[in-house]
Amino acid sequence: MLVSSLVPAACGSEDPGGDATTSSTTSASTGSSASTSPTTVDPSTSTGDVASTGPGPTSTSAVDSTTVGSDGPGPIFDLGRIPDSPGNSIVPTDIDAVLTADNAYAFGYGTEDEMLNYFGGVAATLAAEIFSCATGPEQYLVPAEDVAEYLYIVSYADQATTQGVIGQFRRLSDTGGMDGDVLYTGDEGWEVCATGVDYNSGDPTPSLMVVNEQIALCNAGMTDPTTTSGGWVDAVGTSIGALAVGETNETPYAGGPQPGNEFPLVCQTLVDPEARWMWFNWDPDDIMWPAQSPFIYPGGGGNPMHDFMVFRLAAEVLPPPPAG
Repeated sequence: MLVSSLVPAACGSEDPGGDATTSSTTSASTGSSASTSPTTVDPSTSTGDVASTGPGPTSTSAVDSTTVGSDGPGPIFDLGRIPDSPGNSIVPTDIDAVLTADNAYAFGYGTEDEMLNYFGGVAATLAAEIFSCATGPEQYLVPAEDVAEYLYIVSYADQATTQGVIGQFRRLSDTGGMDGDVLYTGDEGWEVCATGVDYNSGDPTPSLMVVNEQIALCNAGMTDPTTTSGGWVDAVGTSIGALAVGETNETPYAGGPQPGNEFPLVCQTLVDPEARWMWFNWDPDDIMWPAQSPFIYPGGGGNPMHDFMVFRLAAEVLPPPPAG
């Protein structure tokens, strides 16, 4: 069942106001070619300072209004290019990404140490902006020429009802042949770091500088274990946190969020049924999905989920297009 008519709430009927700041969203299904201008960092420096922005990878979503450029695909920017290396046996290709989140997210890519290219952010204020074919998932293109050793998703919720991210990635053929197999959120290889830096609907998207500061802290693994994940964790996790992998995008919705069945179906022409929702489990000893759910806001005020979250995937695990 595709969701074509949804209640006006960020992640359920409990948030009809929807005060998050967002520009008009263009779905991945519209075929528009709005060129975005991601924030970029000069990889030759190590300060983490934000460099000037320029036209970047094509995205069919309208992200933060401060990063939206003119219509039409823009030229690939020069920062973060992959250097020629005769010893490098991996031939990079463009990467296609499709994402949506409950409630807010931003996509980017770079190295293990920092994000080099960052698409401002998408903050949904209506359920349709998360799930529907018309205004739901956004699509991004990562050019083969850019440094994309790691793919990143930054996400935070609105302290109401449900929260999670879902999407898919694939390497595109550079010869017009078959593309690589799709890799989904929830597949092996994903990690999450819960930063404990509290962002909510209506807040500006975390800046590139803030995100890179948190990536450095996540890599060091020395953050407060009572308010963060203590570094990167996978689905196995630790006693203080784990990557939460939930239902697939083919799970029939029972009509309201409940443990093990939290979300309506996302438009399946954009996000395959095999994709799984992801979030962070801040109490893996007591929250055991699907009997209990880290995808449902626990209440109680403060920041019990320890978001915002940074999810990452090493791009080398993306299957290459078939040879020939």
